[in-house]
Amino acid sequence: MMQTYVAEVAGRAVIAFRAKDEIEAQNWIDTEEDVRSDLAVLENEGRPLWDRETPIVVRAATFAEKAAWTRKSVELSEEEGDYNPNDTLAFLVPITDPTGALE
Repeated sequence: MMQTYVAEVAGRAVIAFRAKDEIEAQNWIDTEEDVRSDLAVLENEGRPLWDRETPIVVRAATFAEKAAWTRKSVELSEEEGDYNPNDTLAFLVPITDPTGALE
């Protein structure tokens, strides 16, 4: 059964996502280059979410973080026909994309 986990950078929760267990969650965040690249490019308050050096730590999501993930999952399910909820990434902080690709 999939559970919701959070990736933290320097003690700040940045994304919520789903995995089978904490080991799978940490392995995913350590090896998923597209997500790691996004974390290094996307910004919060003018700073990248991740500096490519600070360890990204995974932990179980709190109730509020699970709720944020669920809201994003519902939003995506209404927009996409072939939607898989286990692929949902929910940012837990406001983000901007300095490259303009998100706009």
